[in-house]
Amino acid sequence: MASLPFNYSFTTRIHDIDVAGVMFFARFFYHIHDAYEDFLNHQAQSIKQILNSNFILPISHTEADFKAPIVLNETITIEISLHKIEVEEFILSYQFLDSTGKIRSTSLTHHVCLDSNSKQRKTLPASIHQLLNDV
Repeated sequence: MASLPFNYSFTTRIHDIDVAGVMFFARFFYHIHDAYEDFLNHQAQSIKQILNSNFILPISHTEADFKAPIVLNETITIEISLHKIEVEEFILSYQFLDSTGKIRSTSLTHHVCLDSNSKQRKTLPASIHQLLNDV
């Protein structure tokens, strides 16, 4: 079972790169979500289990700061850590690190817990609280 901080690595591909030769900004969010899903898949709560439960954890806000370009065929590690947790929501922090450990980008995703049926806010389940607090 994995805990936070959690590392996810990928190598940039041609579909990640824009005409300027650097990673297209929207691809950062694609890789953030892959890292988040990989983290959850290493837990007792996978994405599939969450989608079949009585709660959902949609992203309500996200942001990114681009510190240095990422180019084709670079191996990047995304380090996920817990930024903040509250009763009904949590914020995850992401650092895009190159092979030397230099930070290329940072991001945050704000997640809110909603009831699957009513779509109203609800308290984070104990299982989610537990996996996020195993920092």
